[in-house]
Amino acid sequence: MKLNRCIMWTALLAICLLTILSVFGAFCGAPKAKLIFNSIPLGVYWSGLAVLLIAGFVQFSRLLHKPGLFMVHAGCLLILVGSMWGSETGHQLQKRFLDSQKIPSGYMVIYEGESEKHIVAEGLKQTLGELPFSIKLNDFRLEHYPADEDSVPRLYIKTHQGQVLQLIAKAGEEISLGQGKGKLRIVRTFRNFRITVEDEEKIVTDQGQAAENPAVQVVIELPDSNSYTRYVFENFAGFTHGENLLQLSYVSQGPQIIRDYFSDVVIIENGKEVAAKSIEVNHPLHYAGYHFYQHSYDSQAGKYTILSVTSDSGLYTVYGGYWLLSLGVLWQFWFRHITIGLEMSKVKTKVLIQ
Repeated sequence: MKLNRCIMWTALLAICLLTILSVFGAFCGAPKAKLIFNSIPLGVYWSGLAVLLIAGFVQFSRLLHKPGLFMVHAGCLLILVGSMWGSETGHQLQKRFLDSQKIPSGYMVIYEGESEKHIVAEGLKQTLGELPFSIKLNDFRLEHYPADEDSVPRLYIKTHQGQVLQLIAKAGEEISLGQGKGKLRIVRTFRNFRITVEDEEKIVTDQGQAAENPAVQVVIELPDSNSYTRYVFENFAGFTHGENLLQLSYVSQGPQIIRDYFSDVVIIENGKEVAAKSIEVNHPLHYAGYHFYQHSYDSQAGKYTILSVTSDSGLYTVYGGYWLLSLGVLWQFWFRHITIGLEMSKVKTKVLIQ
């Protein structure tokens, strides 16, 4: 009896400590919480809690005859074991005793059109290891919220004297650059400017609906009847143009708010493409024991993606534990009362028959 009471109170204190640690970890930030929960003292605590749960099965035999309580305790034990197996210490034990080369977590930086297999640490400099396969980034793209209907594309013109002019970027619009300086005229706007060369001739086109490379074509007409054409790119603003030393900047539709971003990747193993997926936020790729999440990207030119890599070791054990825990709670607080009610109804029926 004393042993049972000791186990109960120790388990209660351990659960209270777990609650305090969880609240503290939520407020101290993910990096610091990761260091704390993977430290040696916490490793001892996790092991002790697992021993307490196992001792509960041994010491309290009635748990085996109470489906709800049994599933709750078994679920907690599975969650704990799965979490420990998927921790950094768990991966070290797997490497030592099972010769597993899995990496707990890290990041991958992949450029468009290139393949990568190395996993790096958070600073993106230290290499943690490499995968037995590679990931190729075929395309990276951004998806924006619709532009404000009231926003109007504009061309900003800064003269050599420091005067700033602005002009609505619409074909046919023009503005005077000052007395004796000529004028500037809008010829065409582009959402996605592209230039190709065919038979030594440059061909300018507007490709696609996505505003990946917004630009405007202008003609600067000088007082001596000469003129020259320039292209002004939103992504490369402020360049000096022409003899008048004009600084031109183009704003297509004001600041665009990013809604989502996608990485179209393929898995290459033994020289063959074995899987493909468009990775986006909350829609990771799962392959060969790893989850690949969309983490970040090249905010300047959109030429590379950064994927967060996480091992799935112990993950399905944790999932199974949560299922058991949920079923146990439902059984204990709902199904149990239904079965008791049914049994009482049967007893009443027998009494009435007699």
